[in-house]
Amino acid sequence: MKQRPTVRSLLTVLWDAFLPRNVVLVQAMGLCPILAIGYDLKYGVALAVCTALVLVPANVLLSLFGEKFPLWLRPPVYAVFTSVLLLGAAFVLHQYISLDIYAALYLFLPLMAVNSLFTMRTVSVQTERVQPLLSLADSLGAALGFALVLCVASALREIAIFGTVWDVPLGITTHFPEAQHPFIGYVLLGFMAAALQWIQQGLRRLSGRKGETEL
Repeated sequence: MKQRPTVRSLLTVLWDAFLPRNVVLVQAMGLCPILAIGYDLKYGVALAVCTALVLVPANVLLSLFGEKFPLWLRPPVYAVFTSVLLLGAAFVLHQYISLDIYAALYLFLPLMAVNSLFTMRTVSVQTERVQPLLSLADSLGAALGFALVLCVASALREIAIFGTVWDVPLGITTHFPEAQHPFIGYVLLGFMAAALQWIQQGLRRLSGRKGETEL
């Protein structure tokens, strides 16, 4: 019988998935929706919420029941299951949140069902036979990491394009409409990935110096 994970181990898994193994900046998953629609913070937040509503339950349920399906059947099962979850998220977005945001995202939500962010994460959960609690922590960390990158990139591009954040004017007169192009998104994500690597290297050096001091 497998030992139940501790709170500390769950927090470690969550943090590791959130930043050190960020699905976008480190694993290069989920790039397409960020590049295509991540130029407005409202769109970014809505897409991040829809992603979390799919990724978290998909990972947890598949860690519980994935072994009941033969290996050849798992990929289509993953796709169908995530499609159903995305349909539910799209319905809530359309009916209860914002018709305008739904209209901006409706082309991308169906494509998200076969996005590598879902397929690779859920397959890895089943392959490694992750316990449900660990899967919950891992998927929450991955969803939060995706949301962080998406919202930061969306806010920066919205400022450059429109001079606003969440449609609130910032008084910026110089606009850069070219920031809406996916190429600019690639450049921005590249800088963010480099910044993450720089921070991690700095933390490792700091940790090494502390270890040497203690010795």
